[in-house]
Amino acid sequence: MMRPLPVLIEPFAGETVGSVYRRLATRNAVPTGELWTTIRHARPRLPLRTTPELVPRLIEELADLPPGFFYGRRSDRLFVRCIHTDWRHSNCPTCAPLPSAVTKCRRCTGGEPIEVRTRIGAVCARHRRWHYAGADCDLGRSADIFRAERCLTGTLWERGIGPDTGEMELATTLIRASDLRREDESHRTALARHYPEAVRLVALLTEPWAEQFLANTNVGPIQVAALVEAAVNAVAAGISHDVDAVRGSFHAEGRETVIGLDRPARLRYGRSPGLNELGRRILSLAPRVRAILLRHTDARKPPARRPRGSSRHGHV
Repeated sequence: MMRPLPVLIEPFAGETVGSVYRRLATRNAVPTGELWTTIRHARPRLPLRTTPELVPRLIEELADLPPGFFYGRRSDRLFVRCIHTDWRHSNCPTCAPLPSAVTKCRRCTGGEPIEVRTRIGAVCARHRRWHYAGADCDLGRSADIFRAERCLTGTLWERGIGPDTGEMELATTLIRASDLRREDESHRTALARHYPEAVRLVALLTEPWAEQFLANTNVGPIQVAALVEAAVNAVAAGISHDVDAVRGSFHAEGRETVIGLDRPARLRYGRSPGLNELGRRILSLAPRVRAILLRHTDARKPPARRPRGSSRHGHV
């Protein structure tokens, strides 16, 4: 075993290997590279390309953390469909993955840059701060943003959707496509500007009826574009009646598709609905849209072995 470093830290729940390692080095006044060289001298049999992230058990020992600390809590895991729950969405302890690392609110961490893999999105409700990708912005009393955060970490999380699983980035891309003036915005800027709309759009397009429509192999790219165009417009308008109209207007059974937003149009054998400018722009993204919006429905195979914090490198 590695001896713990002289000065230890108090880890945050779900803190990543890299974050703990960097803080340990800082607290002990040792450059991260020099600390890693010392570890390599103590464990000369470590593979050449090993990084701290690949030997979590070693970092647990250096930080005097309990074995499996970096394995995380079950409550933080993204829901998946797997054999252990009869293919229903659940945070299965064997198959469900932890979310990607996100930066924690600076007010919560006392100003330190901390990365965690926990059930959080982009907003700290306690301090009313936007903390995505290291930002630290005041949100005031914007109720829409806090509602969106609850939806992301509640409804969407239980569908297997997190801030960095692809759906949120797609939603901001679609929303930007509806405004030519904002086309060059980065994903981070667009997400901060359109967070409530992006969450509502993802929630709408991953509901069971939309999943059934998108999964139907007889629904072509133009029908997909028509659905997404209608959903983007309804969410942007912010009128619940428009959103309900989208839910009730797209149906696909067998070789027949029914689209009826303005007037019912029964489409057979490849006939297409008319698309507006936004729909034509979305059409070029249709294969990507479909793949991303159906990602959360994929069944997950059990890992070959449980990815616990103790890797084979950790005991070399």
